[in-house]
Amino acid sequence: MLTKKLMAFILLFGFVAMACKDTKKEQEELNQKLEQIEAVETAVDSTLNAVNEKTEEVKELIKELDSI
Repeated sequence: MLTKKLMAFILLFGFVAMACKDTKKEQEELNQKLEQIEAVETAVDSTLNAVNEKTEEVKELIKELDSI
């Protein structure tokens, strides 16, 4: 009787341990994906800033051309 309970406990503990391991792996994968997304967001922000700067330069050049 005690050995059945002990075996059941060991099996349950094993399943829980495996589930936690899977969760850790999933969390690590999620963290990597989030880091990739943040890197893309940073690149997009940088590109947008560069485009906005160029837009302002073009506007200034158009104003100069209009005044001629």
